[in-house]
Amino acid sequence: MTDSNFHPTHWTLVLRARGEGEGAIAALSELCAAYYAPVVAFLRRDGRQEDAARETAHAFFESLLASGVGAPDPGRGRFRNYLLGALKHFLSKQRDASRAGKRGNGVEHVPLLDEAARGAPDDTLAFDREWAHTLITRSLAALEAEQAGKAEIFATLKPWLDGGVQHSQADAARSLGISETAVKVAIHRLRVRFRELIRSEIAATVSDPAEAADELRHLIAVANAG
Repeated sequence: MTDSNFHPTHWTLVLRARGEGEGAIAALSELCAAYYAPVVAFLRRDGRQEDAARETAHAFFESLLASGVGAPDPGRGRFRNYLLGALKHFLSKQRDASRAGKRGNGVEHVPLLDEAARGAPDDTLAFDREWAHTLITRSLAALEAEQAGKAEIFATLKPWLDGGVQHSQADAARSLGISETAVKVAIHRLRVRFRELIRSEIAATVSDPAEAADELRHLIAVANAG
């Protein structure tokens, strides 16, 4: 992937528009909706019960969408890093307001935080792991939608994509009434397309095509660590 064909996707659109304008707001809203689960996972890790975590997550996203992203540097930043930094900033403000005995009802632009501001790896592992799982789930759902006209074939071969294999490719071939060679070819094609969709999901959350490969390696590592 090169700069010439790296189209402005969700996060790049937000950055290039400095978080302003209907298109950027819609893109930010869609990203927030897509990656709601990692925020909840982080809040659960931070000691909240499920209902409290979801309530805090809703408050956080409402604040973020109301304030926008401020004026981040369009030349750098991954949405994963930004979102976690913004979440920590939001929680810090909540704690400060609680200690001061005041309601935190002000809206503030949240600056783009760089990698150093993310905290120790132990603090972010649950967030990053859930992020990876969410990305994979979204990619798999997109692939399933593409295969809607071949629902039976996809349902039979899906275990070779999500790690749920409990029968052989020969069994799958007999079930589908096709040759085992045809099953192998179909699985290969699905895997290739699945990887393309994963890369596309990642591309929507980074500001530079050069970051996509590093992001993929990181998410594979944290997913396998779970």
